[in-house]
Amino acid sequence: MRRLFNIAVFALLAYLIADRAMVHAQAGESGTITCQKGAELVKLDALGKGFGETASSVQGENFLSSCLVTGHGRVGNLIARD
Repeated sequence: MRRLFNIAVFALLAYLIADRAMVHAQAGESGTITCQKGAELVKLDALGKGFGETASSVQGENFLSSCLVTGHGRVGNLIARD
């Protein structure tokens, strides 16, 4: 049982490392922006939809947090990368 657990942990770590490497490798592709720029776009989009300044800022900050944790995010047809 312990050996199976160790194998599962190793597989999970290998997957996360490989995913992060792919994110960094794809960062230079066309149609990609930084997480910070994506957060600004989300905020501007929320303002355009009629949200207030505070609510728009919160949406932008939430996007930025998510993007930085996962390494990527999507804003419309653009991909934001860490």
